Amino acid sequence: MQNQKSRLAMIHLAKKQLGLDDEAYRAILSGVGVTSAKEIETDTQFNLVIGAFMRLGFLPSGHKVNKHRNTVPAANPGMISRRQEYYIKGLWALASRVKDEKSLRRMVKRIGKVDDIAFLSRRVASALILALRDICWKAGYNPDTKEGVCCGR
Repeated sequence: MQNQKSRLAMIHLAKKQLGLDDEAYRAILSGVGVTSAKEIETDTQFNLVIGAFMRLGFLPSGHKVNKHRNTVPAANPGMISRRQEYYIKGLWALASRVKDEKSLRRMVKRIGKVDDIAFLSRRVASALILALRDICWKAGYNPDTKEGVCCGR
């Protein structure tokens, strides 16, 4: 593990750059099982936290944005992609009865066993997408059309 002070500095810089409130910041930390950045002990925990910050738009020094796709390289290739996260939120907005972030987080916790959508693995995100597509169909929406209108199933 590299210098603890530099890691703490990077985490706090990311929090400041992203303008996260304390609740959002603590939610990210709780996703790796800690309540404070000082409690981060492993490289994996640190990489997961920084990966979550990067998905929110944080760019540590030395990382460059791909000019052609306007994306940041994935911090951890096994974690949820931006497209999956966007698709999950779109499906949630389409078919959920309660369309708020809190209820989406409860579903993520129930299916993925993590506190925030940013900590889902790609495999679990795919399972969540399938569950949300099923909810869409049952609610009478076709998730494959732009309008979401179902012509019967």
